[in-house]
Amino acid sequence: GFLSILSINVLQNSSVERVTGWKAFDSIVRDAGRFLASIKTIDLRREDFVSEVMISGNAFVILLAPPRDKAMMDVDDLRGVRDRLHGKLKRFLGRRLPPEISGRFTCYIGASLVRNDTQMRSERLVYRALDEAQADSLAERDRASRRHLVSLKEVLASRLVRAVYQPVIDIARSAVLGYEALSRPSGGQFENIDQLFKAAYEAQSIWPLERLCRERAMEGLQMLKPGALLFLNVEPDSIYDPHFQSDETLDLLKQASLSPDRVVLEMTEHSAVRDFTAFRQTLTYFRSLGFRLAIDDMGSGYSALVSVAEIQPEFVKIDMSLIRDLHNRPLKRELVDTITRFSRKAGIEVIAEGIETVEELETLREIGVHHAQGFLFARPSAPPPLPDM
Repeated sequence: GFLSILSINVLQNSSVERVTGWKAFDSIVRDAGRFLASIKTIDLRREDFVSEVMISGNAFVILLAPPRDKAMMDVDDLRGVRDRLHGKLKRFLGRRLPPEISGRFTCYIGASLVRNDTQMRSERLVYRALDEAQADSLAERDRASRRHLVSLKEVLASRLVRAVYQPVIDIARSAVLGYEALSRPSGGQFENIDQLFKAAYEAQSIWPLERLCRERAMEGLQMLKPGALLFLNVEPDSIYDPHFQSDETLDLLKQASLSPDRVVLEMTEHSAVRDFTAFRQTLTYFRSLGFRLAIDDMGSGYSALVSVAEIQPEFVKIDMSLIRDLHNRPLKRELVDTITRFSRKAGIEVIAEGIETVEELETLREIGVHHAQGFLFARPSAPPPLPDM
């Protein structure tokens, strides 16, 4: 027990690299390595020994010496270090990851003690403990997956999802263009909707979850003013759901006194479009019914640019990361101006997301952005709130 080992697996979600791109993914992993190397000044005493962080893909290993007042590290000590490190690492990575995936990544830390055995070489003892620590991290991942599966089944069976609404504003007319319906967990173990969708993808249950979210959006929607639009978030995978393509969707709209031409299907980026030919064919069906299309999170990555070219939506939403502090960031302003001019030429309406200050709004008005959404006007709530103009 003269040493203990922590095996750390970060970003255990295959969509992270796909959404960020491999270069950005590698940068985040390197940042995680530097953060782990710095824990000696954060969580450990100077007398403790931290090895050079060893990296293989997205896995790290740390060797710890026992506490200075003990001959060996006991299990409780090791678990305490592991839990503190896990919380700090998760918060650190959450700040580094793009908003569209920060709620869906996971990291697991396994722990093991190096036990003395006079019949074995010290190197073999360390390798054995390393195997045990890695197995422990994978076991924790499996335990978490099982817990999430049980909670997902509870969410679907008990319909533990609620809808809140945020207004989309026509800046020029100081009027409501429509409302975006946003889903929120209302029970189970999930802290946010991204974690719930991650569990649904892992369990291959994205279609039932999307159906539940659509139903909740319609049930909680009071009758909109004539002409107001409903922005409905849709996962790319979900458009292939036979239930979505059936009369069931039209019946839901009828119950909410909505026609398809007042519904904007907003493509989210939890999963990438793998076959744009099939995707466009399916979207043609929805367009034939009158639905309009929007691309979410424009400016947060390359995938949205490809989606705009392939789908040719009626709306694009500029990601809040470009809007934040726009009035003080010339490069951001230039990027938003470029997106706006491109969209205008393509006949696409632009909506700026995440507006929180009057200065951001005035800068967008100067650029020529016509539509806006954010806390400056109203926070998401139910029933649909009246915006502060």
